[in-house]
Amino acid sequence: MNIDLKGLVLDATDLAGRFGLSPDALRSQMRRGLVRGVVEAGVGEDAGRTRFSVRFGNRVWIAVVGIGGESLSEEMKFVASAVPRVSSVSCKTGG
Repeated sequence: MNIDLKGLVLDATDLAGRFGLSPDALRSQMRRGLVRGVVEAGVGEDAGRTRFSVRFGNRVWIAVVGIGGESLSEEMKFVASAVPRVSSVSCKTGG
């Protein structure tokens, strides 16, 4: 399976491996909306390069590819998790 990010096609097996997942687990997490991706085209001195970032949980995989699709760099970063949502349920304590 391939994943198309605005014209850049990633192999799902390779991407899943970056996060320690099987391709099926990656697809499941994508269907649940837990995997997000951003594609950015280079400008100025970065023209011809494309950076894409894929986030899952507290990890972001960032890759930069050249005009021919060759990998120029990649890295995995750990980022702060989203702030938990505050529940509207109240709790009474004491006696």
